Amino acid sequence: MRALVFHGNLQYAEIPKSEIPKVIEKAYTPTIGTLIKEEIPFGLNITGYTLKLLPKKVIDLVREGIASGLIEVIGTSYTHAILPLLPLNRVEAQVQRDREVKEELFEISPKGFWLPELAYDPVIPAILKDNGYEYLFADGEAMLFSVHLNSAIKPIKPLYPHLIKAQREKRFRYINYLLGLRELRKAIKLVFEGKVTLKAVKNIEAVPVWVSVNTAVMLGIGRLPLMNPKKVAGWIEDKDNILLYGTDIEFIGYRDIAGYRMSVEGLLEVIDELGSKLCLPSELKHSGRELYLRTSSWAPDKSLRIWTEDEGNARLNMLSFGMDGELAFLAENSDARGWEPLPERRLDAFRAIYNDWRGENGEP
Repeated sequence: MRALVFHGNLQYAEIPKSEIPKVIEKAYTPTIGTLIKEEIPFGLNITGYTLKLLPKKVIDLVREGIASGLIEVIGTSYTHAILPLLPLNRVEAQVQRDREVKEELFEISPKGFWLPELAYDPVIPAILKDNGYEYLFADGEAMLFSVHLNSAIKPIKPLYPHLIKAQREKRFRYINYLLGLRELRKAIKLVFEGKVTLKAVKNIEAVPVWVSVNTAVMLGIGRLPLMNPKKVAGWIEDKDNILLYGTDIEFIGYRDIAGYRMSVEGLLEVIDELGSKLCLPSELKHSGRELYLRTSSWAPDKSLRIWTEDEGNARLNMLSFGMDGELAFLAENSDARGWEPLPERRLDAFRAIYNDWRGENGEP
């Protein structure tokens, strides 16, 4: 059995706010609607803040999927905040607000929790368990590398550096892509199946999210050079009891990869090629593994540096520290920091910080 999770966040760092209606039309509505029509079970992880932006027809689709047992609603932080960068009271505030929105909208209490950017530290599981969560999603490759506890001594090198170069550099793009495919296939061989137990302040079960599997599936769906649904199914056919797709819903129908567009129909082709039934994420079996997961994320080097080292990010992190209340949620939004955030996204957080400082009337 394999599972799917779709992550939805309309505060997306690289997507203009003016495009939100198009994202809903091209990605959210057809993806959720088609999967329900085809009776494909899946996990749905949409931030509480995003749920408030979705039209009634999408909310009704989600309710339909829940009622039919096809959708497992998953919790996350309310505004997609990077939880290891927050004080513990703000971690809990983000967790609780998201849960409140989902309980009110859908009359269900999520049991699984999606860590934004899969950013993790060993205190977070305790806060999640305190708030009714039974399991979380964490980066599988970070689990592999966690035998090296001190990243300053043993820095992690990406498993497929050439794919990253092919994505970010125009020079020698096709050669890097070919070398990257070879690295990607090697990385898939490291994938282990099933849930694990994370040894933390309070132990918790975790579903590994394998970036290698996810990337291969996306390349196959998008039919990038030398890849297609049948090819990627052949790469992962011996990997059962795993998360097959676990990333942004915006990639299905809206965002492209290097000019190649993915569709939900392509994902259905991969599922058909694999020829096995899908299950809800919570139904994946436990592998019997127990391990310690160090503070990490699903960035290529498994660190938090993307959200801390840039001067703008460092300033946002410093200014938002100690905030509380409604504006704090917007100040903490990770997509103001993001991988390559648009100025309007970053300014949302700076504006929230300023308005919180100045008070309600905004007057000096």
